[in-house]
Parts: sequence; C-alpha cells; structure tokens
Amino acid sequence: MAAVAIFAIGMVGALALFAPVAKSVTNVGDTESAARVADAIRARLQALPYETALTLIQDPVEVRRKDADGSYNPNLGTRYPAVIFGKPSGEIGLFDTTSGRQRWYDSRNVVLNDADKFFEIDLIRNTTLTPVEGDELSPFVAYTVRVRWPSFVATPGAITGMQVGAGGGGAVAIDNSKKQVMFFTGALPR
Repeated sequence: MAAVAIFAIGMVGALALFAPVAKSVTNVGDTESAARVADAIRARLQALPYETALTLIQDPVEVRRKDADGSYNPNLGTRYPAVIFGKPSGEIGLFDTTSGRQRWYDSRNVVLNDADKFFEIDLIRNTTLTPVEGDELSPFVAYTVRVRWPSFVATPGAITGMQVGAGGGGAVAIDNSKKQVMFFTGALPR
C-alpha cells in the first residue's frame, strides 16, 4: 500500500510538469509565427506603392495615445485603417478603405475573418532615424513592427472570434496586458 501511495504521489508530481512544458512549446510556436508575420509585412510593403505603404506607418505619439485609451478597439478599421492583422500561418491582412470593401484582405484578396486575426500589428515610425520633416530627402522610412497576440481567440466552429479581454456581451474591453509582444525593425525604401 505504501509503495502504491508513493508511486501515485510521484506520478501526480510528474504530470504537473506537463502543463508548463506544453505552454512553453506553444509560446515558442507563436514566437516563430510572429517572426514569419514580420517577414510577410516587409514583403507586402515592398509590393505596395510607396505612398500607400507610408500610410500604414503610424506616428509613435498616436500609437501611445491609442494604447492608453481603455476603449481603443483595433478592429474598427474605418477608424484605425493602419492596424494590420496576421494569421498564425504568417499571412497578413491590410484594411481596404475602398467604399463597399472596408475589411481586412490578405495577399490573395480573401477577407480575414475575426477568427483568423491572431496577431495585431502596428508599424511605428522611428522618428529618430527618419523624422517626418526629412521625408522629402530621405531614401527610406525606418519603422518598428510591433506584433501582439492573441488578438482574437477563435470561437469553435465559427468564422467569428472573441477579442482577448472581451466579457459576456456589451462593450468590448481590450486587455493588452494579457498579450505577448515582439518587436522587429524595418525600413520602407523610397
């Protein structure tokens, strides 16, 4: 009996180690996906006309203001069209401001549903390297890619998702403190 009790206690302790290990493996996978998203952003920006790509790079003061606003909802594309969303696969969606479209579309022109919006991405201008005043002469615009996740958590069996921090109905309170964050650098050549 004593041997069985000791074995059971040991097994419970060993099984308790699996949850943190599984969480760590998930975090590593998400971090690798975030790096793929950053690469996809750089490639997609290079494919856009310079002036169009430049509209996606946000002023750091504006980004700080949005982050401090408790009611800021990045999923309001008509109000925040520079926010980019990404899938875990590395595909990103840009907001199309064209009348009648006004949704996020991936590189194949397919709508990104909320359930696909795992990464929330902001391109933040590096005003130290490339101040706005020097845009006419600068050969590039430097920026930082901020990737936060999870932006939405998929709802099983649906194309919708729930934003992290959203409660049961009513106004959505976005809780960025529960998100992972990574930063990457980039430059938009003229």
